[in-house]
Parts: sequence; C-alpha cells; structure tokens
Amino acid sequence: MKTVLIAIVAALFATLILLLPACSSRNEAPDPVAVEEEIAGHRDQELELVRTTITDPERAERFVGLLSQRDQLVAGFTKEVQQYRAEMAKLNANYDAERESFDSLIAGFNSRRAVAQEEFIDLAVAMKRETTPEEWKAISKFQLKRLNARNLVYGQTAAGD
Repeated sequence: MKTVLIAIVAALFATLILLLPACSSRNEAPDPVAVEEEIAGHRDQELELVRTTITDPERAERFVGLLSQRDQLVAGFTKEVQQYRAEMAKLNANYDAERESFDSLIAGFNSRRAVAQEEFIDLAVAMKRETTPEEWKAISKFQLKRLNARNLVYGQTAAGD
C-alpha cells in the first residue's frame, strides 16, 4: 500500500512539473483572486470532510494539523517554482549563458523538488496513520479530485507570470 501511495504522490509532483510550462503558455491568465478563492473553498470543504469523516475528534485535529503542514509545504514549493521560472527566464535571456549554468540551475531545482517530494510522502504516510482505511478512502478521494497539485500550485503561481 505504501508503494501505491508513493507512486500517487510521485505522479502528482511529476504532473505538477510537467504542467507548469503548459500553464505559462496560456493566452489569458486566470484571475488569481478567483483561483485562490476556489482553492480556499476546497480547503474549507476538506476540513469539513475531515471533521465529519474521522470519528475520533483528537485524530481529526491531528489530521488537520498535518493538512496545515501540507499547505505550508505546497506554498514553499510554489515559491521554489516561481523562483526557478524567474531564474530560468533570466538565464535564457542571456545570450552568453553557458550550458553549465543551465545544468546547475536545473540540478539545484531537481534537488529541492526531491526533498519536497520526500516531505510530502512523509506527510501522506502520517495522514494515513491517523485514519482508518474507510476514512482515508473518502479523504484521499476528495484530495485527488479537488486539491490536485496543478490547481494548488498553478493557482499560486498564476500571479507570478
């Protein structure tokens, strides 16, 4: 089961990385305020789902704390993506930039991405420990449907384009 969870988390982060360039090529950027409001609404729904699905109030509150940690991780990684995109644009605009500079930038970002993935997996495992299989099934289904990586990060990076 842990292998399946790791595969899902890895797929979410891979999707995130692959979709960011596609998102930047849109003709019209979405309204960042509207996207943030939608994400906030989904997070409120998630909190309500957690508090009604997890039968033990203490476990539910511990789970809410883990959700807060997840949101902080996503916000931090969003800043990493924004910084990476800005540095890549600056480097790309420099005609005299050497390949080594690109390689170094990409390697540094990939290293930080791998750390964020590990932290995300650790949080997902901790969340599963706080739930029963039935509780996890309901909560994880909501997370995959409403709080996917593309929406979370794209919503936060939309203003940075």
